[in-house]
Amino acid sequence: IVATMMAAERLGGGQARVIKQANSGDSVAGDRTRVVGYAAVAFTKSPSVPGQEYALGKAEQDRLLEIAGKSVETAVKQHTLYSSSDAGLPSLVQERGAFVTLTSQGRLRGCIGYVAPLKPLHETVRDVAAYAATSDERFLPVAASELDGLEYEISVLSPLRRVKDINEIEVGKHGLVIRKGSREGLLLPQVATENKWDRLTFLQQICEKARLAPDAWKDPEADVFCFTAFVFGKGKGQKGH
Repeated sequence: IVATMMAAERLGGGQARVIKQANSGDSVAGDRTRVVGYAAVAFTKSPSVPGQEYALGKAEQDRLLEIAGKSVETAVKQHTLYSSSDAGLPSLVQERGAFVTLTSQGRLRGCIGYVAPLKPLHETVRDVAAYAATSDERFLPVAASELDGLEYEISVLSPLRRVKDINEIEVGKHGLVIRKGSREGLLLPQVATENKWDRLTFLQQICEKARLAPDAWKDPEADVFCFTAFVFGKGKGQKGH
């Protein structure tokens, strides 16, 4: 998916629209207990408004945090996916990439997201919240006894933009994606701020996240992209990046 987004970005296609989603279980003889998913996506040029930053109002933020919490609880207790809705909020129907970060007592407990804007925002948050709680390979799945102590942070992503000059990267504003061959990595904007990294350290860390040499960003075969994120959370105050 990231490779396709990068190719589309090179051609000026920064906005994705899902045309059709299906899985192998939808066929006449399909087995719905074990499926492979498919999607047809159109990438188009997205109109930009100079100086306009993406933002969500309090109602949208509260609804997404509610969805994230209920999705985690449903995944942990019932081992199924929560049925979310947009609650009549148009911005939650827009297709955008997003990450959900879970922390407990100040420590990371899980973080997973979609870079590509392949689903309505409320469904993206629902999905990645559940996956952060149950499928982040760095941690054991969240237990029911931990639910009351979890804090939630949601990062809604902008489209990726190719970095042509590293001086374009603004620490605290931009997140980074790097891809070289089959290896890729992503770091959210707030990670650099929380760790007090400068631009060079941020570049080195994104390389290490992708299991590349610290200076791999200099390689002509490496693709580096930046993005912004609107970040808000429960129990941490709300903030935009």
